[in-house]
Amino acid sequence: MATTDDSMRLSLPTDEEILRELRDGEGQNLPSNVADEIARDAKHVNTRLVHLEDYGLVENIGRGVYRITPLGRLAFDHIDEYSHDTNDEFELMIRRKLGGG
Repeated sequence: MATTDDSMRLSLPTDEEILRELRDGEGQNLPSNVADEIARDAKHVNTRLVHLEDYGLVENIGRGVYRITPLGRLAFDHIDEYSHDTNDEFELMIRRKLGGG
């Protein structure tokens, strides 16, 4: 999970595309396959997946395979509300929604 020093900073549109692919695809995938599906550089996708994992939006389930988390699904569903200026509020909002509050 992201700390206060490392608040959620999404890289759009790449992070949105990664979350969409994991949500709509097989539900889990390797970074190289995700990169192929969204036509992005594999190294960049891998780097972004590490950040998304730090934020709790995806998880590495072993052998380099990532899947989207419930928090990641919420973030994707509300991605249009995200901006770098309000990233802390966005993170708080999706965490509250996940907690039911």
